[in-house]
Amino acid sequence: MQYAAEQDKASKITTHLLIILVILIGFRQATAVSNSSMATTIMLFILIPALALAWCYSPRYYVLTATSIIIKGHLRTITIPLEEVVRLRSIEEEELGQSARVFASGGVFGYLGAYRSVELGDYQRWCTNSVHMVLIESATTKWVISPSNSAEFIREVNKIINEVK
Repeated sequence: MQYAAEQDKASKITTHLLIILVILIGFRQATAVSNSSMATTIMLFILIPALALAWCYSPRYYVLTATSIIIKGHLRTITIPLEEVVRLRSIEEEELGQSARVFASGGVFGYLGAYRSVELGDYQRWCTNSVHMVLIESATTKWVISPSNSAEFIREVNKIINEVK
């Protein structure tokens, strides 16, 4: 089964504002008549790759197979074997507590990468939405994802896991 990775309003706004900012900086860079365009060059040198990386790693959709959960990104696929899943449950934004981005994007094309919080410890967050979140725990890793219909997703995963046992 395939589940969509729909961006929430905050993520869409953050993404669109950053794209507009890059366009405005690029326009200023292209129309600059003085030789003092070093600041905009540096900003573009940082923002364009950051924007491209966030897009590349953002989830497009989630797939549930008989043996795994697959997080399908534009250039990267993450596979979580169901046999390693110890716990799976719906989670609210408040349960994440104050999360610090270790190596992550916090809103551009979603909430992506490695995070750390007092409540959960270290976890991977591959979400495009902060409403439909699911916490997946294995013995060594925690993932937070956001399939479009999280309640159905959890039911289907539990059904598959219970059939195997």
